[in-house]
Amino acid sequence: MEPLIYYPSFEPPTESWLKFSLLYFENFRPIIPKNRAGNISKSYKDIIDKTDLIDPYNPEYNVGYRASLKAIAEVNKIFGDTHQRSVLFDSANLIRKWQNPENWNFNVYEEKFSSGWAEYCIYNKIGRRTDTGILLPEELAFLFMTYLAKEIAFEESAAIITDNNKYDNFTNYSRSTTPRINHTTKFAKGIFNLLIPQNLAQIPVDKLIKFRNDNREYLKEFNRELQNIQEKISVGYSEQDFIDSYNNIYSEFSRQVLLTGIGLASIPFASYMLIQNPSATTPEYIKEILGALGIIIGGGYTLNSGLRDNRSERYCKKYMTNLERIR
Repeated sequence: MEPLIYYPSFEPPTESWLKFSLLYFENFRPIIPKNRAGNISKSYKDIIDKTDLIDPYNPEYNVGYRASLKAIAEVNKIFGDTHQRSVLFDSANLIRKWQNPENWNFNVYEEKFSSGWAEYCIYNKIGRRTDTGILLPEELAFLFMTYLAKEIAFEESAAIITDNNKYDNFTNYSRSTTPRINHTTKFAKGIFNLLIPQNLAQIPVDKLIKFRNDNREYLKEFNRELQNIQEKISVGYSEQDFIDSYNNIYSEFSRQVLLTGIGLASIPFASYMLIQNPSATTPEYIKEILGALGIIIGGGYTLNSGLRDNRSERYCKKYMTNLERIR
């Protein structure tokens, strides 16, 4: 999975997205100026310190300057065609709403924008300066942060992700997020809903941190396998189909043994149990199993494609099995 730039805030407003990210994302990068790191919560800091999930991005002046130029250009379009473009934010008249100081409730830190953006907002009466930045209406702040995230993503060869679905219409219009990532993330959530035996909200963050660290390699392969089924997802492949396919991986081993011409009744019980054991598909067990069955060709043990070790599939299966055991 490619790097992900997270916006619009430092951290998710609720724990649910964060808990899901501990179980699914390889890594994401919230936009946090270095001198604002003290503004994050203790639990968020714990995740930064104890896992590899969160890698804060410290914005440089140039990305903030470019984002400011693009945000100004976009807001000018809204001023020029207010009623048409207000629909992008599910509003009747954005400018009227933005020019009401009662709606200025989102502070954007000064490390993220140029002085030109602040002057523009103040001149047009859509925001005011604060000791740490500029106070804006929520939609305007989201608009600016979208362009800031896009500039960072371009520079870092990354994708963009947000947990704010309120402004999806604008996000789609601005081509900010990647549909493939959105679809795969939704698919992963469906898998977790089927596998995890209790509501994720009831599982403490500390337990999920430990789970992530204990299963880090399995998580990587789980993501790799999800990337391999992109085309299937688009044609109706379901979360249960994905789970079932990995539950049945090891039946292929049994099928390949039977294709050698040996009937089930002639397979010793101990060998049969090895075949049914997922760990038995690793190379170190293949020789023992085939040797016990007397399957020898040309002085060597047969090992066709159905018996070869597939690390990615095995680790993906292991990860899903461990998800089912979270308590």
